[in-house]
Amino acid sequence: MNKLYLSFIACAFFSFSVMADERSDKVRSLMEAQGLLSTFEQQLAMSKAQNEKMGQQAIEQILSQLNPNEEFQGRFKAAFLTFMGKVATPWSANEIISVWSEYYGTQFSDEELDQLVGFYTSNIGKKEVSASKIALVKFTEHFQSIGEPIMKKAVEEYIDELKITAKECNCVKKKI
Repeated sequence: MNKLYLSFIACAFFSFSVMADERSDKVRSLMEAQGLLSTFEQQLAMSKAQNEKMGQQAIEQILSQLNPNEEFQGRFKAAFLTFMGKVATPWSANEIISVWSEYYGTQFSDEELDQLVGFYTSNIGKKEVSASKIALVKFTEHFQSIGEPIMKKAVEEYIDELKITAKECNCVKKKI
């Protein structure tokens, strides 16, 4: 009896796991059909470019007052690379899909997801637009809230490292 019961539980668990994977695949297909996956990837690339711009501006500001030798130029470059590593988006496309599925996928049944992949002009298409608006707000708030302290700490550490390097460099530009 116990073996039969355990077998039933194992089968049920496996079935739920497969169903969850199928549901996740449906949401992923829908995201691709709507162009959302490429939009998220574009946002990640834009975030990286913005972080790089911010880091470059900070180092240019520091270097405008210094004349570092080759060793310290290397240390400033290393500080920049460390900064970029700290502010790099730590979420993969799969994690983004998972979070999106959590906020969005629960709004629809499997059948509705199948219909959405096929067409967007029906009543179900209108429901999709509404759910997207709701999910996008929660999705954005999620990554903003967990990303903000990462960025703040990285910028503070970057500035501290640049100040230490500038002090040790002792290479302030001489006024002409």
